[in-house]
Amino acid sequence: MFNEYDNVRNPMLGAYLLWNFVLGYFSEKNEATPIEELFIVLPMIMKEDVAKQIKSTNKASGMRAMSDKFMKPDVLKNDLICDLHNDIEKMKDITATSLAEAIKAGLISMDVEYNTIFPLELKKRNKESDNVLKMGKNAEKLGQWCAGMNLIQIEEILKVRF
Repeated sequence: MFNEYDNVRNPMLGAYLLWNFVLGYFSEKNEATPIEELFIVLPMIMKEDVAKQIKSTNKASGMRAMSDKFMKPDVLKNDLICDLHNDIEKMKDITATSLAEAIKAGLISMDVEYNTIFPLELKKRNKESDNVLKMGKNAEKLGQWCAGMNLIQIEEILKVRF
């Protein structure tokens, strides 16, 4: 994977990840994504330890199963989930910049009346590097998980506030 510092400074990568999240959400629920949920994407996908747990969790198991893994004795990194809210705050600007880039690139659009994001481009791209594709798959899975929950459930599982 890329260095976390390099990832954070790359709004085009962020745009790609946000788009994958929105695609995952849309594929599960056939609805636009609440904009608040986009702010969990980059902090979770770009933190290697969290990304590993997302990748290793079956889609059907869900976000709660992924979150519970941080309490297992072989992982025992509950602080990663507890720090997620702070990470969201730190990455707010890059998420906003990435969102703007995704809109400029024609990948997604925003419904300002409902504060939701929907995909414009539905065709998956496979020309990116393997690392970027893996990150995109994690973002898509995260979007699929979020589609099955409301904001309160996501807040409870991830210990965040929208």
